[in-house]
Amino acid sequence: MPLLYGNTDLTSQEWAITALIAQGLTNAQIADQIHSQEQSVEDQLRRIFQKTGCWNRTEVALWYMKIGVEKERRSRDRREADSKLNDDERRQSSRRHPPEPSSRAHEQHHINLDE
Repeated sequence: MPLLYGNTDLTSQEWAITALIAQGLTNAQIADQIHSQEQSVEDQLRRIFQKTGCWNRTEVALWYMKIGVEKERRSRDRREADSKLNDDERRQSSRRHPPEPSSRAHEQHHINLDE
């Protein structure tokens, strides 16, 4: 069943086009969205058909909804996990390296407890 098992090794531009096809846009509308020529969109669409094993736009839209959306979700989850890891590393780093004393650290303060 090529609709579910097609190649997911699309370029970022091809991923963008598949997403726009899934939204129901025409080639002319896609060309406007990605600031390209309609002929370029048609050429890329042929490559998308070849890579995914899809025969038409409807199959590309269905393929994207099944494969592409899941791939984007995993990528987003991975970016969020990386971001959280980076936050944790920053916190760990700040624990290992105490903050620099302020420029006023050398000043002496006298407090009179008898008052």
